[in-house]
Amino acid sequence: MGKLKRSTAIKTQQKKKSKSKLSVEELLDHAEDFLDQYELEKAFQCAKKALDIDPKNLHALDTMASIQMEMGNVESAKSLYEKLVGLSPDDGFSKYMCLAQLSSGIEAVNFYKKGVELMLIEFNKQSGDTNQPSTSKQDEDNDTNSVTKLDISTAFCSIAELYLTDLCMEEDAENLCKFYLDKSIEYDCTNPETLQLLASYWLSKDEMDQAKKFILDSVENWLPKYLEACECGPLTDPSQAITLSYDSRINTARILTEVEEYDKAVTVLEQLVEEDDEVIYIWYMLGWVNYCKGEDYYSNAKFYLKKADEMISKIKFEQRYLDDALKAHVKELLEKLVNVASDDEADGDKENLNENDDDAYETDEDEQVQDVMDLNANLKVTKDSFKDNKDQNNNVEESMELT
Repeated sequence: MGKLKRSTAIKTQQKKKSKSKLSVEELLDHAEDFLDQYELEKAFQCAKKALDIDPKNLHALDTMASIQMEMGNVESAKSLYEKLVGLSPDDGFSKYMCLAQLSSGIEAVNFYKKGVELMLIEFNKQSGDTNQPSTSKQDEDNDTNSVTKLDISTAFCSIAELYLTDLCMEEDAENLCKFYLDKSIEYDCTNPETLQLLASYWLSKDEMDQAKKFILDSVENWLPKYLEACECGPLTDPSQAITLSYDSRINTARILTEVEEYDKAVTVLEQLVEEDDEVIYIWYMLGWVNYCKGEDYYSNAKFYLKKADEMISKIKFEQRYLDDALKAHVKELLEKLVNVASDDEADGDKENLNENDDDAYETDEDEQVQDVMDLNANLKVTKDSFKDNKDQNNNVEESMELT
């Protein structure tokens, strides 16, 4: 019996060993697959096992940081990226870009600057190797993950944005903002994000003509691609065809409205509604833009503002951009439009009008048919009455006979 127990124990141990034979890289491959499928708990478990085997593995730390970001654990993700910086400060720029996005103020600027420094080193290496053919699949993989001019341009743009917003009160902020915008344009003069930020920069200086020029240039560099992707069918996500995020495009619509490019603003906002129709701010903006377009568009404006107001009354959680000032503005505009029929109200009036028209345009033939139907109804009533009277008479006769 002891021998049997011992062999069973050995088999169990071997089984456990075979289960734990996955290498760190295999575990991380599984983690990344689960992350792609948004199975975050499974991804977390695989990455955790990899870190249990090798706590200082750079790939494992980076993967776990990405998973923590997706799970909303910002502080944990930041801590992991900081650990990566400590282990490998001069290799790989992406951790600095992630840290910059998780930080604020001067700290964020410093992370961006270090990231850009490493990007430029990598970019220059690539430029020096442009005549070298790819000799392996690994080379091809590296090429797909290579640094582009757009990457560098976007990084400089991110620094400029900090000086235009969070750090606008810093000494020399305006000049630093313009310096980094110029650097961004130097690397990619068609970058929609940079062109849009230039529009914001000129708006801050009340230079409306310059602002209009740059926002139109920006829109021209992404909106046609987006609209083309929209026509490719329901299986295509048009937002994948462009670099601007949802929030960036909300800002596009704001700037277009400020420079009075209302039609383009409406086009951008309509596409945003198609992507997500639960963002109250978009419905408000559609109402506001139509209101700005003038009296001919007041019915449109009222339709969108009523939609925003209805959503505000039902909302159970906070939304970005939704504050007391916006709610008050919706109410104020609806009060101004109280005597205007919105599109949905106008449609209701049209239906009632059509019903009245049907009555008004009744033909002679219809009237004759109605008369015949009325006559038949009257005859039926008379016949029924006669039958009832006859029955009553019979009952009386029967009673008399019995008497």
